[in-house]
Amino acid sequence: MTSSLHLHTLKGCTPQPLAHYLKALGVLRLLAEQADSATRGLWRDGVFCIVTSLDEEELLSFFLERYRPTPLIAPWNGGSGFYPKDTKSGIDPISASEAPRFKAYAGAIKAARLQVDGADKSPKDDTKAALLAASRRGWRGPELEWLCAATVLAEEGNPKYPALLGTGGNDGRLDFTNNFMQRLVDLFEPETGRPLPEAHRLLAASLHGQPSDELVNSKIGQFDPGAAGGANSTSSYKGESLINPWDFVLMLEGSLVFQASVVRRLDGRGLPQASAPFALRGQAGGYASASKADESARGEQWLPLWSRPATYAEVQALFHEGRLQVGGRRAERALDAARAVAGLGVARGITSFQRYGYLERNGQSNLAVPLGLWPVQAEPRAALLGEIDEWVERLRRAADGKTAPAAFGRAARKIERAMFAVCEGTSASDWQSLLAELGAAEDMLAGRPKSTAESRLRPLPRLSEGWLDALDDGSAEVSLAAAIASQVTPAWASPAGPGQGLGPVRVHCLPIERSKGFWKFAATDTGLLKSPRVVWSGRDLVTDLAAVALRRAIEGARLGTKRFPLQGRCPTSLADLERFVRGEVDDEKIARLARGLMAIDWPQAPRSLREETEPWQPPSHLLALFKTLYAPLLTGGKGRRLRDLAERTPPLDAAPLRLLLAGRLDAAGRRAATRLRGSGARPKFDLVLGSADLARRLAASIAIPITLHDHATLLGVVRRRPIAPPLESDI
Repeated sequence: MTSSLHLHTLKGCTPQPLAHYLKALGVLRLLAEQADSATRGLWRDGVFCIVTSLDEEELLSFFLERYRPTPLIAPWNGGSGFYPKDTKSGIDPISASEAPRFKAYAGAIKAARLQVDGADKSPKDDTKAALLAASRRGWRGPELEWLCAATVLAEEGNPKYPALLGTGGNDGRLDFTNNFMQRLVDLFEPETGRPLPEAHRLLAASLHGQPSDELVNSKIGQFDPGAAGGANSTSSYKGESLINPWDFVLMLEGSLVFQASVVRRLDGRGLPQASAPFALRGQAGGYASASKADESARGEQWLPLWSRPATYAEVQALFHEGRLQVGGRRAERALDAARAVAGLGVARGITSFQRYGYLERNGQSNLAVPLGLWPVQAEPRAALLGEIDEWVERLRRAADGKTAPAAFGRAARKIERAMFAVCEGTSASDWQSLLAELGAAEDMLAGRPKSTAESRLRPLPRLSEGWLDALDDGSAEVSLAAAIASQVTPAWASPAGPGQGLGPVRVHCLPIERSKGFWKFAATDTGLLKSPRVVWSGRDLVTDLAAVALRRAIEGARLGTKRFPLQGRCPTSLADLERFVRGEVDDEKIARLARGLMAIDWPQAPRSLREETEPWQPPSHLLALFKTLYAPLLTGGKGRRLRDLAERTPPLDAAPLRLLLAGRLDAAGRRAATRLRGSGARPKFDLVLGSADLARRLAASIAIPITLHDHATLLGVVRRRPIAPPLESDI
């Protein structure tokens, strides 16, 4: 007859603090190894649940009557109980006990005392390494599992210490194993092994998260910052560290799951923390209080939560693998972990990770600080971050240089915070913020020419079109930014033609040059090149766009091109361009996005982002006048209006643009009309009036490409054709 199963919801076992997470693993491990091998555990609504054949009374009875403590000892540590000046209130009673539950513990203490061989103080340096090596060779079973969780054997034989268990099972003066034995004595009679009267009540309180007035005054170290005591303590009015002895006992029992591997020189780069399960280098980002000082050698640990019932053997396998993968490589930093979680680069069955940082808080106390819960989610777009991996890493390394400007580090941290946000939120606004930070960082590098050249930093790498899809929120601002950023030298001005070397719009923002198919900063012996072509200064969008339009018109005229030598591969709609001219859009947002979008490797075939949904309105006569004057050579259409436009557009003349920049709209209009009449276009405008601000916006609009359809519409307006959208046959 099959025994019934019982589901126990252990409200005292939660992902926060770290002590309670480890307690959950300890409960699962002990039940599976000593009571019911079929026991399974899972996380549900932030609480650990156990599925076992034991009912509530049998569960409590197991821990009180049959639980055999794991012999956790650390004879290599001062304060471990093995040396004359150490506290003996736990180790001596247990070593002298003849109770069956303490038999293995007493034997382990006896064997360790033989290893110590009457030494009057704890070993140091080579002597300590020798003791650890001998223990690793001679210990077996749970004792060896504890040793492998508390210490790491480096390839060259030197001991290292993962942050979870401090420095080999202690944290400063607090030796975890000695305190473990003391807490056992708080719960059980050493001579008989029977539970003390309060042990039952304390156990129920520990498992089910109930308050208790029988807590003991003892240290718990980094595992529960809220119970650590001290100034502003929440544990008691006197600032004492009051804990439930079962919390400490079960916590250390659970720590055995975190066995670390041997550190290789090239794996983990000398950081012992990197050899522990789900452990990473610390990285300030992804939480509100992040600061550069948080990036300590103790690093971080991301602890998995799973929603499907798993046996202890399955949980062991999960932690033995204990790796997060991103882009085909092992995650090394917290940001790598965030990307892995966002891209499902983790073991199956995990629903989220509780992130912990081993940080200095409350003075110089080392605490396991919870840094947020990261859900595992299917977000394929997180793979786009791989395109900027190397670039961001180069910037970060440059920022660590002794003579590097502080701006390098600030820019790197801003980008990394934005990358964390993308992994966590994956909304269009998150991607917009990230791309804006990338563009701002690129501008910052150009503004520090000497340091950038000395650090051999590069412009942003070519980004895929997926970035545009990720940040597209359907707004006019995104459409306008993409149109601005996608401008390249037209096909008719290819290297074989007169427009050779003009390049994309990006050359007017940065001193860059083409080298072996990639863009790099143009440099001299003293820094980056001071190029007169760089006219985008970041002052404001209208000024920068107008300067780009004027510069490109001057360059085109000098090289003998007859048409405006910029053409967009992602043109905006005429309606959105009208909104820009009227000042109805967010200029700052457009500028931020346009700078980042200039790094995109734009496709050859034009594409548009927005379909206009509002009723068609006749376009502005002023916009029609100047866009027709500076129309590029339009290819790909054979309609009547496009043939007329190609025939009637006059050669490049920068004078109207100069007049618009000066705010002289009337003079610019007269000059434009004269030029068009001279080419046979015959505009019917007699008088052009408007503000200086409108004039500058019209100048800026020249550097915002529109579609063939809209150019044909504007030609009809200039020639006073019927005010209606052109037919497809006209284009």
